[in-house]
Amino acid sequence: MDLKRFFDKKQLAGVKRVFAGFSGGPDSTALLLLLEEESRKLKFHLKAVHFEHGLRGKEALEDAGWCRKFCEFRNIDFMEIGLEVNNSRRPGESTEAAARRMRLKEWDIIADNENSFVALGHNSNDKVENVFLRLLRGSNSSGLTSLREIQKVGKVTFIRPILRYRRSEIEMFLRTKGITDWRTDSSNTEEDYRRNFFRNKIIPLISEKFPNADMAVLKSIYALEQDADFIENVTGGIFNPVKDRKSLDIAFLKAMHPAILVRFIRLWLSRQTGSEYIPDSDFIARFTEELNKAFEKRNTDKNVSLIPLDGENLFLKFKTDTVSLTENKKGPDFPAVSWKWEKTEEIKWHSSSLKVKIISSPKASAFKRDEYNIYFDADAMPEELAVRQYRNGDTMVPFGKGSEVHLKKLFEGRKMDSEVRDSTPIVCTPSGEIIWVPGVRRANFANIGPATKRIAVFSFKK
Repeated sequence: MDLKRFFDKKQLAGVKRVFAGFSGGPDSTALLLLLEEESRKLKFHLKAVHFEHGLRGKEALEDAGWCRKFCEFRNIDFMEIGLEVNNSRRPGESTEAAARRMRLKEWDIIADNENSFVALGHNSNDKVENVFLRLLRGSNSSGLTSLREIQKVGKVTFIRPILRYRRSEIEMFLRTKGITDWRTDSSNTEEDYRRNFFRNKIIPLISEKFPNADMAVLKSIYALEQDADFIENVTGGIFNPVKDRKSLDIAFLKAMHPAILVRFIRLWLSRQTGSEYIPDSDFIARFTEELNKAFEKRNTDKNVSLIPLDGENLFLKFKTDTVSLTENKKGPDFPAVSWKWEKTEEIKWHSSSLKVKIISSPKASAFKRDEYNIYFDADAMPEELAVRQYRNGDTMVPFGKGSEVHLKKLFEGRKMDSEVRDSTPIVCTPSGEIIWVPGVRRANFANIGPATKRIAVFSFKK
């Protein structure tokens, strides 16, 4: 195995530092040996980086110790980084995804210099496994070929010098060097991990029926890479002149071919957020839907919709004829108000007001009913209500429903951004039960029935 061909590439000219991911497995061990030899020729500083994910207890600690001794014996600079993956997982995020995200964050810290590269030990077997995984995610050609020899992610340049070699070739190389005690991660046999399922079950079954299947798949991947490179280069030419714009014209986006649009949005969101943003198929479907709606209703003030990007903090806003990012900045704090509604007909809230009228049952049909004007059984209501601002985690049981719903979901359904949400009053009982969110929904509370004698008609005016 020789890396001369790889390091002759123009993209790697002037390399000063190479950080090598080093797990102790055969791939990363072979890569480290090859890089160590190349570092003497090209005079770059090599540092092995071992991530301890906090997932495998004693076995992982033994792996870290083996890697450290391996580097000490060969005078290779070594660095160990501890990660607490399970304690840092986001809602709905897999262990694998959380580990990748956390590693990328660390690489971003230590290897952001333009003369620094991160070397990873992926091989051609990984490339085949990756395409199966990506197919089931609905990836386009860029996603299907996401393992590339040279790849820029944010500020970090990743290189994969042994990507064209098979796992068997790599292990044979190590044996010629007298190394047979590389580390084997026991979790590689656990089929709870999707990659292992393909590696240990699906791909071997395919290979039994089609002995050259892996080479055929690799040929397809290389062809897809060429297609993806072309589309990405075209996209880059469109993106560069507008990359620093904070908002984009709806018509400008609508005119793009879908293959260009999905890559353009990835580039623009990554640029605007300062970190690599990879939109999934659900996001793209939602984005396309909202873009089409916005294009049809452009130049009107009523066209406002939001797509969440990272939970509660960042949204993509479609408004009038532009698309922009909006942050969930906490608005001003409004103190809670106590409302003895039978004695005080109207109270002020921020720049709006809440009013109540007491009527008898026969006159109920004379009043307008909607989310801004609602009816309660007056005699089933507490004497005093509390009116306050939205809080994270707020829930209510909507009228006609039997279970709680997060207000956050109701606000998103109404396309209300954080500014509107924070200025919307939340009407509660003294015990904290939410009974009405003006403009959004009333609760399944104090409902009017045959026995109702008095009706409290509450209204909200902006």
